[in-house]
Amino acid sequence: MSDRVICVIPARYGSTRLPGKPLLEIEGLPLVMWAYRSAERVKAFDRILVATDDERIAHAVTHHGGIAVMTSAGHARGTDRVYEAVKNEEYGHIVNIQGDEPDLPAGVLADFVEHCTALDDKSLLTIASHATIREIENPNVVKVVCDARGYALYFSRSPIPYDRDRASGSPDFLKHKGIYGFSREGLQRYCSLPEGILERRESLEQLRALEFGMSIRCLIRDFESVGIDTPEDLAAFQARHKRTNGTTDSYGDGEQKNPGR
Repeated sequence: MSDRVICVIPARYGSTRLPGKPLLEIEGLPLVMWAYRSAERVKAFDRILVATDDERIAHAVTHHGGIAVMTSAGHARGTDRVYEAVKNEEYGHIVNIQGDEPDLPAGVLADFVEHCTALDDKSLLTIASHATIREIENPNVVKVVCDARGYALYFSRSPIPYDRDRASGSPDFLKHKGIYGFSREGLQRYCSLPEGILERRESLEQLRALEFGMSIRCLIRDFESVGIDTPEDLAAFQARHKRTNGTTDSYGDGEQKNPGR
């Protein structure tokens, strides 16, 4: 099996909450290329590409020096689009970075790639961070509950776990970050599965893996980043980028603020 690690960024034009999201420009650079540049900084990928169904996105990526692969417009989920883009590639593991995660720090990604290479065909890898009070009630922020070993029990747009008695204060809420790791065989297995009932209800593709018996390991890594789903998210990222003078890689030296599990 090849030991190559490929990074793929799925990007579609038709976002319901923020139409044309991948092409929204921040300081002259389309949002999808911010994610691309984050991946480039890691120096851990043998190939980086954007998987898209839209010629405008493909043109923007190539115009800024990136690689774009055209895929079907029929994919409902990003990981299915990723699989189409790489099914003829030689690789051992793949990292799927969401195109609306513009500032994943290089240290986090390098750490993620290292853990990713240990995956088998029945598991995948993702990242979670501790959520703020405001994020707990926000349905655009996906929450996750993990077991004692750091494997996901469930993901939801609702606040989980429900703290009924509040006997021990507020529980630690974890929010999911838009990054997935697979082995080649694990990606093939995942994409051979039908859409799950839970996946459809919550509109969360990672629930397909749980519903059909795959395990999802969550690395707990706390770092500042913005997943852009709404105009408010975009404004927040622009404000933070301006505030930090472009130095958004708060975890870029590999320091682990909260190594967790």
